[in-house]
Amino acid sequence: MPPLRQLIIGAFLVLTLPITGWAQEPTQRVDETTLRALYEKSLLSPENEYLQKRILEERTSIRSIVEEDLRKLTETTSEEEVSGEVELTKALDRQHATINSLQERLQERRVDLDILLAEENQYYREPRTQTGAIEPYRLTRSHADLLTKKAILEERIALLESVIPLQEERLSKLQIEQRLQQFSSVISIGKYFLLIVAIWLIERTIRLKIFARIQDVHRRYTLTKVVSITTYTLIILWLIALLLGKFPNALASLAIVGAGLAIATQNVVKDVLGAVMIFQYRLFSKGDRITVGHTTGEVIDIGILRTLLLEIGLPKDPTAEVLERSGRVLSLPNELFLTSTVYNHNTTSDYMKAEITFAITFDSDWRKAKHILEQILQEEAGEFAEAERKQHIKRTWMFYIPHRTGGNQVHLNIASDGIECTLRFTVPIGDRRPIITKITDKVLDRFNCETDLALAYKTTRVIANPGPALPPVPGI
Repeated sequence: MPPLRQLIIGAFLVLTLPITGWAQEPTQRVDETTLRALYEKSLLSPENEYLQKRILEERTSIRSIVEEDLRKLTETTSEEEVSGEVELTKALDRQHATINSLQERLQERRVDLDILLAEENQYYREPRTQTGAIEPYRLTRSHADLLTKKAILEERIALLESVIPLQEERLSKLQIEQRLQQFSSVISIGKYFLLIVAIWLIERTIRLKIFARIQDVHRRYTLTKVVSITTYTLIILWLIALLLGKFPNALASLAIVGAGLAIATQNVVKDVLGAVMIFQYRLFSKGDRITVGHTTGEVIDIGILRTLLLEIGLPKDPTAEVLERSGRVLSLPNELFLTSTVYNHNTTSDYMKAEITFAITFDSDWRKAKHILEQILQEEAGEFAEAERKQHIKRTWMFYIPHRTGGNQVHLNIASDGIECTLRFTVPIGDRRPIITKITDKVLDRFNCETDLALAYKTTRVIANPGPALPPVPGI
């Protein structure tokens, strides 16, 4: 575009600049008089350093005034506190409007400065007329007036160029904050999830690395369960407190959601109630041997949802009391203990009664045999009987048990094939067969050393008796 036409088009804008453009600042009016006077003297004495210094000082003063105006314009948005999604959205809208306003003003100032530069080049640096008349499209009356307006525009442009990046930076921060706020729930859930995982890893490390070194099985198991239950209980209480802290009205919602979850996960609820039943009524504890339905096993772990049993295989004879470990682990849901009959073999003591039955001949010295058998029982099972007696008294003091069984005993009975001897004695649960084997070995050894003692067994005796001669049959 030719310079003359450009000047004509911009004439109206610049002539009305004090009214429209500059008056838009929130503004204390810039006093141009001093600066204009300095420029007039400077044009007459361009080498005067004092005048140049005074011009710089005046421009600095003008810059301070303009800077104060801009600060008042932007401080509303830059110093406000933003809290909540609604306030953040409003702050973003105001920040966008502020930046757009500043950019529009910067563009206007640059256009005004270009017009003044074009006028300066045409009329003051390379004048084409020698007359003193002012042309219609001239925007300033003198070169000093033009330099003054140009200086003020340059200061405004410099300040706008420095302020806009700061405002854009704040806008960027607000946008990041808005994104974080939009994803705050996901971030919070992720943060809490990572925290729970970290706690779980620490708890698992303690169990596997520290508690595993404890040699005492009962102490190790107790510490493991206490740490695990305490850890998860605290996590659950912390999450509930956190949820209620952030959402105070969530209690009613939790009740509704809890009712729905209870219906959807009723088996889980039953398992939890079964665990409460186990601990409340002390149905059994770790290490106990129990029978539930057709399942027998030793309790190796009691969980909130399931109980683990080390299976005990029953012999083919259902009346026998020999129970051997099969090596398999059974996982039973705790809801089973709400309705099923539970047989706890360790309720009164950790011992059980066992019997050995055999017969001696009628010719044997039965008194001597009884004395020997009592000695053997005292040697091999006497300590078990005393321990069982103490446990029985301690564990059943709250129950009404009018009759307490005696210790190890030898019972005699007359049988068809001899004198039947029954040895009834106490053995630890799970050690029946080894104890019976030891007692049987001693019985055989002692009886073999006694000439007047012999084991009886069923025999069949055939007696030959020819009887009287038959009379002859007539006719034969």
